[in-house]
Amino acid sequence: MRGWAIFCAVFAVANILIFRPRAAGERRLRRHGRVTTAVCRAHLNALGDGPMRVRCGYQLRPDGAEFHAVVRTREHIPQVGEEFKVVYDPREPNLAESLDVTRTPLFGREDIFALAMWTGLFLVGTGCSAAAG
Repeated sequence: MRGWAIFCAVFAVANILIFRPRAAGERRLRRHGRVTTAVCRAHLNALGDGPMRVRCGYQLRPDGAEFHAVVRTREHIPQVGEEFKVVYDPREPNLAESLDVTRTPLFGREDIFALAMWTGLFLVGTGCSAAAG
């Protein structure tokens, strides 16, 4: 049982170090993000069975300065040169995500989901260990 508790504690620390920064940025996009039109500049490799990564550019100011970001997209993979909607952070304009990804239920909540999952596994494993011992 002690090995199981150590394993879950190590995962809790890894959860904080890995998932938390990304989820915090996603939560900021969910709360404060602004929608704009971006142009697909290039396709990058797909992340396994997950979304396609797309390099895009978008203009936020009348002076023509373009911001660039790599975003994920699920519903529609834009062709190079095609316009699509992204959500960007006004405080950090290079932080963006495609609009379809921001509408998924887990967007900005992966750290909470992962922690809940491992807490449940810890409780089940502890209960099974206590019942067997």
